[in-house]
This record gives sequence, C-alpha cells and structure tokens, in this order.
Amino acid sequence: MRFCISATHVSDAPDPTKVSDVNDFTDPTDPADDFEPPTPRTTEGAPTSEGPGADLPTEPVGTEAPTQPMSPWLSSAGTPPPNAPQSATPPAGGPPVAPASPSGSGRGPSGWRPFVVGAVVGALVGGGTAAGVSVATRDDNATNGRTVVVGAAARPVRNSSVIGNAKDVQSVLRKVDGAVVAVQTGAAVDPGVFSGGSSNSTSGGAGTGFVISSDGVIVTNNHVVADAGGQVEVVFSDGTKEAADIVGTAPSYDLAVLKVNGRNLPTVKLGSSDALQVGDQVVAVGNALALTGGLSVTEGIVSGKGRTVPEDQTGATLYDMLQTDAAINPGNSGGPLVDAEGQVVGINTALAGGSQNVGFAISIDSAKAVIADLRAGKHVRVAFLGIETSSVTPALVRSLHLTTKTGAVIRKITSGGAADTAGLKQNDVIVAIGGQPITSPEDVGAEIRRFSPGDKVDVTVERGGAEQKVSVELGARPNSLG
Repeated sequence: MRFCISATHVSDAPDPTKVSDVNDFTDPTDPADDFEPPTPRTTEGAPTSEGPGADLPTEPVGTEAPTQPMSPWLSSAGTPPPNAPQSATPPAGGPPVAPASPSGSGRGPSGWRPFVVGAVVGALVGGGTAAGVSVATRDDNATNGRTVVVGAAARPVRNSSVIGNAKDVQSVLRKVDGAVVAVQTGAAVDPGVFSGGSSNSTSGGAGTGFVISSDGVIVTNNHVVADAGGQVEVVFSDGTKEAADIVGTAPSYDLAVLKVNGRNLPTVKLGSSDALQVGDQVVAVGNALALTGGLSVTEGIVSGKGRTVPEDQTGATLYDMLQTDAAINPGNSGGPLVDAEGQVVGINTALAGGSQNVGFAISIDSAKAVIADLRAGKHVRVAFLGIETSSVTPALVRSLHLTTKTGAVIRKITSGGAADTAGLKQNDVIVAIGGQPITSPEDVGAEIRRFSPGDKVDVTVERGGAEQKVSVELGARPNSLG
C-alpha cells in the first residue's frame, strides 16, 4: 500500500503523490501545552511577544466559548433561531406531520460561508482520494493554487470519548471555532496580501493549520509549505487573509510552524493522543479539496494507534501515527483531529489511496516537543540509536534460543554510533526502551523519537537467554539519512 500526503497541490498537470521511508525519531511530550481561551482577534498593531522557547500557553480547565461573535457554522446552544421549524400537532389518529421548513436562504455572512458538517456523521466531504497513501493535497492549475494529495444517577455521565449526537459535534466544533485556518501557498495566494505582488511560481498549494497562540503562532504540515516560494497566506474563518512567515520546519516529522501578525486570536487546546483508545470518536476539520465556502468537517473514530507511515512523496517515515476513518481529503493536511472534548489529539497528514476511509494523523504527543523547538527557533534534530532490526520469528527463537517471542532483533550496528558505543551487540533482542515494551522493529523507531539527541535511555535486551539493561546516550540522525 502506498501512503499519500494530504495537502492540495496546484500544478500544470495533476500528479499523484507517493510516500516513502525514513528512520527513528521521537520527542518527549510537553504536558503544559494547553492554550488560552479564544478572545476577540485583532490583526492591527504589533503581535504580543512571547520570548523564544516560551512554554506553550495554558488554558484554564473548563474555559470555553469565545467572546467574539460565533461563526455561522455553529448554532448557539439553547434558544432556537427565529425561523426555527415548530413541531406540528398531528390530527387525531393521523400520521405525524413534518415540521415546516424555515424561510430564507440560510447563507452566512460575507467571507467564508459556514463550515460544512456532513449530513451523515462521518460522511465524506468532497471527492475521492488518489491511489496510494498521499499527503493531504490536491493538484490543480496555477490559478487555483496548490494543495498536497496525502451526571447523577438519574442523568448518567457521558463518556468523554464518545460524541453522542449531531449537536455534540457542534459542541466540539465550538471549542476550535475561529482557530482553524486555511493555508495557501505560491500561486494559490491572493497577490494583494503581499507587498511584492503576484508570485512568480506557476504552482501553489492549499492545506490547513490551527492557531496555538493568541499572537498568531500556527501549526501545519511541512509538506504544505515546503514549496511555498516564500509566499504563505493564512485565511481565517471570517475571510480575513494574512501573510505568514515560516518560523521553522521539521521535514523528518512533517511539521511546520507559521507566524502571522495578530493579537487576541482564538486558539485550540492540545489534548493527549496517548490517552486515546481505539474506538474513541474524533472530528477532522480542514480545507478539504480547497472547496470554496469554508472549511469542511467529518466525524469518525480512532481506528488504530502506533502506525508507521512511509511517505513516498516526502521521503519521511512517520511513527506513532493515529489511524482514523474520519474522512481526510486533499487539503486536510495540517488540520486538527479533535477529540470529544474539543481538544486537538492529532494533525491530519495522510490518506491511503485505494482504501475506504483510512487516514492518518500525527499524534499530538509525539509532536509537542518538536513544535516547541520550532517556536523557539531551534533546529530540530532526530534522536538516533544507530541500528537496523528485524522481527522475532519462530526460526530465530529456535536458532538464538530465545525466551521472548516478540521484540526487535539487532541485525546491524552503525560503527561509532550510540548503540555501538553503549555495547549493544548483533543478535541482541530489544524488548523495552525506556521501560516501554518493544514488540516489533517499528516500536523501536517510535520510542527513540520520543527522546532528543543527548538523552540517556535504558535499552532492555535479551542476550544469551537473560535480560539486561544497557544505558545508551542517543546520538543525532546523520543528515545523509534524510
């Protein structure tokens, strides 16, 4: 199966995106990554400054409901709209009478029209996906721009991982109202936004991002802005367009951080992907297919955790990915995957071509440290153990006289690398890293990338029929490996 990244690409001719490999990485999660509640946004004047490396802002627990006017795609709780349909009383013995439809066009105010919520929960918004796993992007012509194709006893307490009904979806969306943006690059931008006029680029892209700081810090995928040609535009849900600077990128993690001039912008709150369970319900919000009229919304569940996704187009291998059946389409790249509490638990990145609703999102806990480093202007380096491993098979169990039936067998060690220096040996079977069980070679890459170069970590191996711990000081992944 091929994996496609899900940005929308605009070029003279459509070109299906592919996906390929990279090696081990990991970053520690930052528990203090909650964000401030949304307040009225102001784009005039200088942005509020946050010093480099500042902790991601926190948001008080239970705070919600922005003070700014609510976007038209969210219905306010409680009072129904003036023209809300009234229930009709059926005649005695007769069939029930359907409520009358409200009058009016239902069109929202100027700028973006309301977000599109699927008529059927979990329905696909927009067209189909390309073959392979592609990053969420769409190929268009140069005029359209580019998006890449990859309670009490009487009232039971609702499971916070479950979205009960359509109105609950609206409640979830209210938590991210105004903080999800469309990202456009190259020939797809509005020339009037940039002082230099129109771009010389014949291609452009469209993806998605989300605001994590009230002064205009935005997270998206690296592949969304990789070919921006110096021009990146952010479009807010009220139609406001702002030029954005690229603060930093981490291609190995497919992450990028942007910055726009802004004050009091609505922000999202980051949740915990590690706390998710398979079957938990989630909502994806994004610039699907770069459709006019506003962002699209789809709903589904967490289909799997800890997936390894090689992107043919970018050359990166992404670890600890979330799999979801919430529809992810070209243009969704960089957008948030939101849990039932309205917190961001993933960054929508790729879709599996030739499949039915198989999409992938970068788990937020594996992204937090990278995002923090990029905000601080740091060059993100990938932790490196310096080994090649294979699966434990019944034949290997017999030949190596192993007591374990799972793990990762060391087949090759990089001379002078971290593993070599620490004394790991060929045919050692890694069964745990940092106390976390290792059942496959993919687990090795995922766990190592939770650390940074220079970190010391205990690697537990089975050697000669007995387990032992080896302390390893991790190195940095060589640039020659991508």
